[in-house]
Amino acid sequence: MRQRRLRSSARLRVWALLPGLLLGGLAPLPASAQAARDGIAPTADTYVVAEAPGTVYGTSAKLAASSWSTPWHSLAYLKFAVPAPPAGQNIASARLEMLYQKTDQQAAVTELRSVADNSWTESMTYPARPAPGPVVATATLPAAGATSIGFDVSATVRTAGTYSFAMTNPSAESATVVHSREAGDLGPRLIVSYTRPTLCGASFAAENGETYQQALAREDSLFGGLKAVRVFYGGLPDPWPGKLNAGKRPMVISFKAAPTAIVAGTHDAAMRAWFAAAPRDQDIYWTYYHEPEDNIRNGEFTAAAYRQAWSHLAALADEAANPRLRATLILMGWTVDPASGRDWHDYYPGSTAIDVLAWDVYNYDTTAAKGQYLTPAALLDRTYAVNQAENLPHGVAELGSHIAAGDDGTRRAAWLDQMTAYLSRHATLWALYFDLDWSTGDYRLRDPAGRAAWTSFCT
Repeated sequence: MRQRRLRSSARLRVWALLPGLLLGGLAPLPASAQAARDGIAPTADTYVVAEAPGTVYGTSAKLAASSWSTPWHSLAYLKFAVPAPPAGQNIASARLEMLYQKTDQQAAVTELRSVADNSWTESMTYPARPAPGPVVATATLPAAGATSIGFDVSATVRTAGTYSFAMTNPSAESATVVHSREAGDLGPRLIVSYTRPTLCGASFAAENGETYQQALAREDSLFGGLKAVRVFYGGLPDPWPGKLNAGKRPMVISFKAAPTAIVAGTHDAAMRAWFAAAPRDQDIYWTYYHEPEDNIRNGEFTAAAYRQAWSHLAALADEAANPRLRATLILMGWTVDPASGRDWHDYYPGSTAIDVLAWDVYNYDTTAAKGQYLTPAALLDRTYAVNQAENLPHGVAELGSHIAAGDDGTRRAAWLDQMTAYLSRHATLWALYFDLDWSTGDYRLRDPAGRAAWTSFCT
């Protein structure tokens, strides 16, 4: 049976089923690298009460964030020691989950605040409490009598270290009362998910009489060593090793042929041989006719024929029984923008044919001309939502922007940092910069700031 997608598993605690995080594998991951974890218990937790300033509650089996007019006002503190991620992985997400100890008169809204001072202990009193910082997460009660409460702290818990939080209650005449660590398995848990880091790469071309192998060496020198390589063929792919030898690095390889010829079997012998000879110790993300949208719009072939050709090629690839071959559909990021008037489903042959869904994402020419850089959310949220819905690994096969009007390159570099940070948080397989001087303009990162930004991502 075809090994289609690599998924993370989610583990079930007695009180919560946590969603798995998509992992696109370079190779099948060991169990220790799965995204979901059973959770990290607090190293300390307690609560303090304004009206009982000298009382210590550190040994209580509950934590309380209360706001009563009687009066009675309390806030809770939690401290976690987050260990280093498994080798070769990054923290992808973190969520604080707690079970209610009291399910009546619950707060409609509960806030979680950062605490900069980690020196507090469970024996502290109200006057000795560290100052709560900004709100980092908010939980809204889904329904009266809810049994658990959770806070997404992914933006805060990014690396190993000690993290303290204060749970506060802005809702009048209510209390958020949860089990503390003294309650054992019922106590709070920080659920940390891990993923392999997003790989940096590039699209490039031979320049000034170079060979493609020399062009790859140039790109490696510019950016401190690419982790993935993009290769284009205007027709069928060359026999292995093809245009260049990328070592053991993942390669994203696209090729083209008329859908009618593919479906008719005209190229079956060549493609069977290519799939059969593909490396078995290297990830090959192969794609048929990347960005087909304009070709279909222009009447060169139909969407139905394109989908049929994809299914035909996927069946040929199956015959090679090589799990390092990953069928990768590459569409324009623009296609999922409602302004495009397109439906990405028109180009999608289905999950039985596709292992990875990737996108070409650009800061649009008209926007750059106005001196703007679109946010990662504006450019990527819709693509990521599609991948989530299809449970397919996410890739960015082309990422690019001109230097916008009025920019010396520093703002584009900042935009690159924001984009790669977003992609890393969302477990994107790879982000390949379009490092070419193309017909639509020069996208290359040759300015000092742009080159430094991509080098930082690669290294």
